Amino acid sequence: MLKKTGTAGSSKLSYQPDMPELHHMLSQAMGTRGQPVVRTWRSSNKMMFTFTLSVVCPVKGGDPNWSLINESRGNRSLVFEYPSCDVLMINNLLNSPTGALASLSRSMEKSEKRAETSQPLPIVQSLPSLSPHNPMLDQRLIEAPVSLVPTIQPAQAAVPESGDIAKTPVLQLLQMITSAKLTGKLEVRSDNSTGLVYIQDGRLVDATTSGVEGDEGIIELLTWNEGQFIFEKRVLRNSPTVSQNIDTLVAQSKLLSEHQQYLKEKGIQPNSLVQPVHKDISETELLQRLERVPLNIVELCQLFRTLDGNQTFDEIAGSNSISRIQLVHMLYHLMVNDLIRLTSKPTAKTKLKMQHKVIDTAAIQSVMLKLRRADTGMFLYPAFLYFLEQEYLRCYRARSPLSVITFEMRALAANSDRQVLPTPAVLEAALRISKLKRHVDLIAHYDAFDYAILLPNTKVSGAEIFANRVVKALTASPLSADMPEGTLSLALGCASIPEDFIELSALLGAADLAMTQARDSKKPLIMYRDIKHMVS
Repeated sequence: MLKKTGTAGSSKLSYQPDMPELHHMLSQAMGTRGQPVVRTWRSSNKMMFTFTLSVVCPVKGGDPNWSLINESRGNRSLVFEYPSCDVLMINNLLNSPTGALASLSRSMEKSEKRAETSQPLPIVQSLPSLSPHNPMLDQRLIEAPVSLVPTIQPAQAAVPESGDIAKTPVLQLLQMITSAKLTGKLEVRSDNSTGLVYIQDGRLVDATTSGVEGDEGIIELLTWNEGQFIFEKRVLRNSPTVSQNIDTLVAQSKLLSEHQQYLKEKGIQPNSLVQPVHKDISETELLQRLERVPLNIVELCQLFRTLDGNQTFDEIAGSNSISRIQLVHMLYHLMVNDLIRLTSKPTAKTKLKMQHKVIDTAAIQSVMLKLRRADTGMFLYPAFLYFLEQEYLRCYRARSPLSVITFEMRALAANSDRQVLPTPAVLEAALRISKLKRHVDLIAHYDAFDYAILLPNTKVSGAEIFANRVVKALTASPLSADMPEGTLSLALGCASIPEDFIELSALLGAADLAMTQARDSKKPLIMYRDIKHMVS
């Protein structure tokens, strides 16, 4: 049973998460997109590692992102980051004898032994084989542990790790963090929004609050009076958006608070309509009233001319591409100069309401698990045939292409015998291929000891490019510690519809023949189109 804590979406476990717990985490993450679901547990050995597994589903869709962080003796390191909706793959990553946790344990044990002999600790690197974007990382925003960044931390002040901003205001928190020259992430959550500020060596680097980034994000956050905060030390972000110092931002935040309070006293509400008092006012008189306003007069006049009395605060901001902070200042000065007034929006007529149907992701996962082998995470051979037939019928109706790759993986022994790969090596191969394939592609067992990949809507040329990438990924490094480099034997055969055949049975026969020819000629890949002229 889970031991609940006070924070929604997180809990502490006395054991490593099993399959039911991983299913539960994924279901929670899908139900609260954009919010991470976190589980923490300690290792059972004497070294007392603390592991934190988190999963977050992107708000705009896409695969959920899993990450595992290890902490020992105050040092945090990223073990792996993996985008996938396949909990079986995540379970295999956690439990594989040659996987992430085992490799990390060996690395940390060596570090501990060096510490006992007064030698410097080696930097714990994240496992490159488990990064979904190797060998080239993309430019997305990533949170990296400070152990991977060559930055020397000064002595840290007593900054609270969590609390209520009603007791410890945001301004006080930021001043404590910057004066102590700390590095970390400050997260503030209110009932309706979240604010994030990243600090490096006491310098404000990046901020996002209520969808507003950079300087305006901090200005907005400084006006908050209610919410809970968490400060996580030694967390960096590589996308600087803040350009002004804390004192300048505080002054702007105080001005924003004053203008917000003035509009609030005048009765502004989320459904308030902004109407011009003098709709037909001349341009000359308008400029005279606004001549002392410390804003861009041209933009302010343009905004005034767009007001028709039928838009709310949020609608005005959306239609004019104006940030919330800019709009507050503009409306304040228009109100002070008696150019606008606020009225209540008429109650809308009753409309039909549509409710989203709840998708039982746990039920979907349970069905998918029955179609897979638990040790490798790949689909069973009968399941592959079923999905192949369904895709064949779909491509037949839509006149779209379809490709199949069948392949053999063997370990070459000293006496040149070709042996079946051990399960850890097959698992590692499946993980590497999963990083390359699309979400609609499918990898499965084929016959007794071979494998197959289904590539919907893929022509021969695309299938050949993908197959070469698979060969490169599988041969880049040994699949397991028990396999010396250069002992992996690969034989891939590929056939496509409609370039090679239009019958399903002929398609599989062509892929099998190409695979056999690749094995006999000791080539990693043969396309059926290249041997078609040799077939009687």
